[in-house]
Amino acid sequence: MSKLTPSELLESPQWQYWIARVFPMLYITTLTLLLPKILTQSFVVSELGATQEQKLQQHLRSISIKILAHGETIGSGVLLAKQQHVYTVITNAHVIQSASVPFQLQTHDGQVYAAALITPPTGQNRDLSILRFQSPDRTYLTAKLATALPKTGDRVWSSGFPLVGVGEASAGRENRSNDTSTQIWEPNIVSGQIVQILPIPIAGGYSIGSDRSIEKGMSGGPMIDRSGKLIGINGVHAHPLWDSPEILEDGSTVSDVLQEQIKNSNWAIPIEFVKEYARL
Repeated sequence: MSKLTPSELLESPQWQYWIARVFPMLYITTLTLLLPKILTQSFVVSELGATQEQKLQQHLRSISIKILAHGETIGSGVLLAKQQHVYTVITNAHVIQSASVPFQLQTHDGQVYAAALITPPTGQNRDLSILRFQSPDRTYLTAKLATALPKTGDRVWSSGFPLVGVGEASAGRENRSNDTSTQIWEPNIVSGQIVQILPIPIAGGYSIGSDRSIEKGMSGGPMIDRSGKLIGINGVHAHPLWDSPEILEDGSTVSDVLQEQIKNSNWAIPIEFVKEYARL
């Protein structure tokens, strides 16, 4: 018997039966079995993403500190380390320099503690400061410090306490019996991407540039990665009212192109500089 050509095979009664009846039935059966699994799997992935987002935001709230001077909010900080009942908080030097002692620290549960300002290491020029407080009765989580370097394109989360406007602050004081130190404010949480990592930091130690705007008052707050680890301390927001830095840490002048990039990005001090400063 001679072999059928491909066109003759397709025209044969047997193949026409398979094409007309069996193939559609197999397709429908397969789709019926797989579609619920595909939809369920997609839903689970989405649900896991939402859960992870909530965990990251909760972690940010736990490690974020509001810094006060004379009962007024002056900036943000991060619970960096703990030794017995003593907690170390990192913030920006320019936050501390904007006010005078005494300083207080407010934790996520609304507790306010007296803060001791630690003398900076000799010869350091990074925009960092350390405060410490004691809490013998309450225990707080501290930041998980990153060991790997972040990369351009990584998603990051930041938090902090934007400064209240004069009018709003006045109304708040009237409604709260002039006791601003005991107000419990939720930190502002923003998410964005790293757009640039400078090989030579801007003066002050800033080298991580992100695309999501932080507000005035969020200086000193944490920047974490998707694993919840602290990768930097925020301190310079985009489009500042003052001039952007014109000098890099090595003393070289910032080019016009880089100057424009600096103005359009938000900047954080990387965790390796924080560890070095805090001697961790």
